Amino acid sequence: MTSLRARLVMAGLRARRSKRFYSDPDSMRQSLPEAQNPHKTVPPPKRTNGLSVRTEQVGGYGCHVFSPEDPTKRSDTFILHLHGGAFVSEPDNHHWDFVRDVVLSTGATIAFPMYPLAPRAGHKEIRDCATAAYDRFLADHPGHRFVFGDSAGGALAVYLTETLQRRGDSLPTALVLLSPWLDMEVSDRRSEQIDPDDPELDIDGLRLAGEWYAAGDDPTAPEISPVYADYSRFPPLQIFTGTRDILNPDAHKALAAATRSGVDVEFHEYPGMFHNWTMQPIPEGDRARRQLYAFLARHQS
Repeated sequence: MTSLRARLVMAGLRARRSKRFYSDPDSMRQSLPEAQNPHKTVPPPKRTNGLSVRTEQVGGYGCHVFSPEDPTKRSDTFILHLHGGAFVSEPDNHHWDFVRDVVLSTGATIAFPMYPLAPRAGHKEIRDCATAAYDRFLADHPGHRFVFGDSAGGALAVYLTETLQRRGDSLPTALVLLSPWLDMEVSDRRSEQIDPDDPELDIDGLRLAGEWYAAGDDPTAPEISPVYADYSRFPPLQIFTGTRDILNPDAHKALAAATRSGVDVEFHEYPGMFHNWTMQPIPEGDRARRQLYAFLARHQS
């Protein structure tokens, strides 16, 4: 049963007309200045309490690095988190809250790049920034290395792993995909069935954002829509998805592809949950984060 707090969050999303940003392409265009406001790239101080925060330039863009303020609580784990926002939005408060929870719960250090956004940037520039962040912070890290991707960041995480394979580089310890967006065309008919119940995302706006991200290239190319990627030799993978998320089919396709390739996949599907509920202060989000931390602990042993 969906918790009361989860129902209140979904009601709030509908009251704030969050879905309108994606349901009306014209509205999305008009809202881009606010969605891409530079002030959103700076984590609010109240959301970084207990954290040490520094910012470095990587590939020409800022990258925040978060770790426990108390050095004695820092572990040897480094995480690269590639945030969502349909490639058109800067991070929201739930991203900063999630980062803080992960750092304080695990002692990990997190690199969080502010990659360029569409439509000013296309997939090549955005993907290059994600790869540069991995090369800078994780490639030579002697401890455990994880890559997280939420929503659009899921596509970047899968692409990054394929890139490392192609280069012959060592892979992350494991990958975590949170409500991943992997098909830029949102082509699965099941998404249309879910759409009326999704309180946040809408197919039309996502397709426009996917078109901007593809920047004139084939949107079904695996490096752009990694729902078509080759998951062979991938590291262990953890996937979270909710049934009230139009991107739910993407998660299932990634599960099927990775399983066919013999990848160790831990799949968590939450009935009635919406996009990125894992980052929300609700019972279902608390449970998902506990599952995430248990996954990290198993792969640190």
